[in-house]
Amino acid sequence: MNTGRLFFLLSICLLLSVSGALPSSACFVFSFQDTSVRSTKIIKQDTTILDTAQIVGEKSSAEEKMAEKLVTYRSIYFWGDTKNMVTLPHQGGLAVNLNKFYNLLSRQGRASRRLQKQFEREFEQDKVLAKWAALTQAYTALTGDSMVKFRAYYEPSSRWLRKADHYDQIAYVQHSLKNYLDSVEIIHQRLSLPKLEILNP
Repeated sequence: MNTGRLFFLLSICLLLSVSGALPSSACFVFSFQDTSVRSTKIIKQDTTILDTAQIVGEKSSAEEKMAEKLVTYRSIYFWGDTKNMVTLPHQGGLAVNLNKFYNLLSRQGRASRRLQKQFEREFEQDKVLAKWAALTQAYTALTGDSMVKFRAYYEPSSRWLRKADHYDQIAYVQHSLKNYLDSVEIIHQRLSLPKLEILNP
């Protein structure tokens, strides 16, 4: 365990043990483990996987992509874990997992949780794309570049797609297809325009 982490954990133990606000009958059980060796091993394995992983053949589903991230970036989920930080042992008192308490307050833990949220957003977006692809494949006769542009232009939000029933989804595809066929040249021109970058002053 690195010196800074050990000092942090010992400081928490000392503060809680000498605090006058605690009743004399209070019982705390602190648990921690030396994660320095594990951290190095995990990070090394993560790097190896990132360097060698190749996606070949069929595209992965949203669930498969998320499962791959759970393995590839397992150190991110380890350092961001704050679940069940405080538990109630059968013998009474409180049990505090100091590793998870450290994860809660440390910069590394906060950064890991931000990445986890990003992965969750990507997971939701992948589910939308998969559902949208299935709908457009089933209820349009478009192919090739026309299908790509139609999907990109009329892609619904994840919130709407979750709430809409199957009949509403079909109606949206058919309505969008009619609009697309009526304005196909204009839509293709719009999609070919370069995206404008908004610069902060």
